[in-house]
Amino acid sequence: MKIILLGSGTSQGVPIIGCNCKTCTSKNPKDKRLRASVFVETEDAKILIDTSIDFRQQMLRAGITDIDAVLFTHHHVDHIFGMDDLRQINQRLNKYIDIYGNNTTIEEIKITFRYIFDEELIRYKSVPLVNLNTIDNTRFYIKETKIIPIEVFHGRIKILGFRISNFAYLTDCSLIPESEYEKFENLDVLIVNALRRKPHPTHFNLQQAIEVAKLFKPKATYFTHLTHDINYEEINPSLPENINLGYDGLIIELKQ
Repeated sequence: MKIILLGSGTSQGVPIIGCNCKTCTSKNPKDKRLRASVFVETEDAKILIDTSIDFRQQMLRAGITDIDAVLFTHHHVDHIFGMDDLRQINQRLNKYIDIYGNNTTIEEIKITFRYIFDEELIRYKSVPLVNLNTIDNTRFYIKETKIIPIEVFHGRIKILGFRISNFAYLTDCSLIPESEYEKFENLDVLIVNALRRKPHPTHFNLQQAIEVAKLFKPKATYFTHLTHDINYEEINPSLPENINLGYDGLIIELKQ
């Protein structure tokens, strides 16, 4: 199984427009962060988690040319607005793409992207061609790959993380219910959000993310959804063993 961290930034990305802070002006490529997204290639499926605003750029940079399915964590702009660029895969490979999300996410996608359901536009393949799948907190399969949704909270709203084999991904999370803890057992890799150093009402901050990693004890943890408050050279050396900041383009290979 191959995992590519396509984007490790927040809704604003890093650098932020007009900011001259140390991170935004950093020469280190690990401080350049597109919006949060990850690609997972298993033995039989190519799976994207979230179509970020930077989806097109991320696909080109990573050399990804095909997707079988998109798992959506939630419906906020930075996680869905790249969906229109699925068209290039639809047109070139003559295929529909399955998308999955909880009921709130799917209903919000229907509103935001209502034009994609126009029959004439579908006929000419000028809109994303997708099959909508509403999921709950129950495991399901993409081809032969088992997907385990993880229901967590982003402030007051319920969103989804996902476990695929021995890998789990959470972004925009501020609370993990104890009822979901068993889904984190025996992980090789966890990617989880660590927004900034100060507390935040709807995201884990750096210390909370460290506590999550210590609680579940994966073999390796990487932090994502990072603001410009997180400077790679300053923060990464200070993290506990087996915990690192994620960065755009990070590639992880695991036995499935």
